[in-house]
Amino acid sequence: MDIDFLCPDAINDTHAYFREVRGRDPVAWSERHRAWVITGHPELAEAFHNPLLTTERMGAFKERLSGERKDALAQAVELLDGWMLFHEPPMHTRLRAPFGRAFTPRTVRGLEDDVRAICDRLLDAMEVNRSGFDIVEQFAHPLPAAVIARLFGVPPELGDWLKEWSARFGVVVFGATRRSDYEELARAAGAEFHEHLGELLRARREEPADDLLTALLTYEGSDDGLSTIEVLGACSLILFAGHDTTSTLLGSAAVALSNDREQADLLRADNQRADDPAVVECAVEELLRAEGAPKAMMRQVTQDHEFAGHGLRAGESVFLNILAANRDARVYEHGDDLDLTRDPNPHLTFGFGHHFCLGASLARMEARIAIPALIRRFPDLRLDGPVAWKPNISDRSLQSAPMRG
Repeated sequence: MDIDFLCPDAINDTHAYFREVRGRDPVAWSERHRAWVITGHPELAEAFHNPLLTTERMGAFKERLSGERKDALAQAVELLDGWMLFHEPPMHTRLRAPFGRAFTPRTVRGLEDDVRAICDRLLDAMEVNRSGFDIVEQFAHPLPAAVIARLFGVPPELGDWLKEWSARFGVVVFGATRRSDYEELARAAGAEFHEHLGELLRARREEPADDLLTALLTYEGSDDGLSTIEVLGACSLILFAGHDTTSTLLGSAAVALSNDREQADLLRADNQRADDPAVVECAVEELLRAEGAPKAMMRQVTQDHEFAGHGLRAGESVFLNILAANRDARVYEHGDDLDLTRDPNPHLTFGFGHHFCLGASLARMEARIAIPALIRRFPDLRLDGPVAWKPNISDRSLQSAPMRG
């Protein structure tokens, strides 16, 4: 069986599909994707430390584009070129530095009251119709979108656009190339972002505000700072990743807890332990492990070498399947089971080293507030129909999940 990230089983029954792949060999070649796929936890941890695997791949990606597709993706590619996670030092260091000084613990703590208020507002709206709602549309998607908009200072009138833009740009980022409207969505996502964020940047230059966008502009044009297009690219990364990945976690966590009442009981209001911050923190780490989204973080082989008994050749691609590695039975006893008291929990969801996820503290904070709030408000949360998963290569993300509570 060849490994195909876009086949129905890989989309609809992801954990079972990649458990079988990992059982055959934790490092295997996919002829379909012309890439190595790492699904084992020890092997993936080693790959994160491997200096012969690089994130630098935009050059190769752009070389493969031609004709109408090259034209359709032109503005989207400009944005992706400014994503630090597609570069290595010193470029990566320069692109990341402004965010490292902006994403401080103080900044994240300062958003907690906003997150609670947004949560309450969304849950109030859901309570109006407890007998039927889509957890993705009404909670998992709008919450992180509103939080990241608040962080950036995106005006309220652009809030709905930001949510829809993130979905369109995800088609490019997550490689949903089999979609018939792939080029159309890629063109629209690139053009819209240049238009709306370009206007917002001009406004912040004229009238600075207390937000991340203004902070980024302080580095624009300096000797070691960012060019205007790099500022736009950096904005697209944080606006997209800060929304999409957290949205995915919240949706998948809600589905997992609705399917496991015993584990959800740990977070319900009538459980005295649910008020213990350490209990909630442990629960969130387990949900990050078991329901974290990344299944194909990309690396390129820079030179021939042996890795986990296989010969990797320069120029080959490598998919780091964090989602599968986080359930590896060699590291986790009963790794396919959800255990909100699991400790230790050395999950790899946020990566490692200089590519460790910049927004990890923000995602954790949102999850610590949002997931218990959801379970307490809807103690009988359960699925009310089949869930639908997006046909993505890079992540496991819900498209819809009808529920009742």
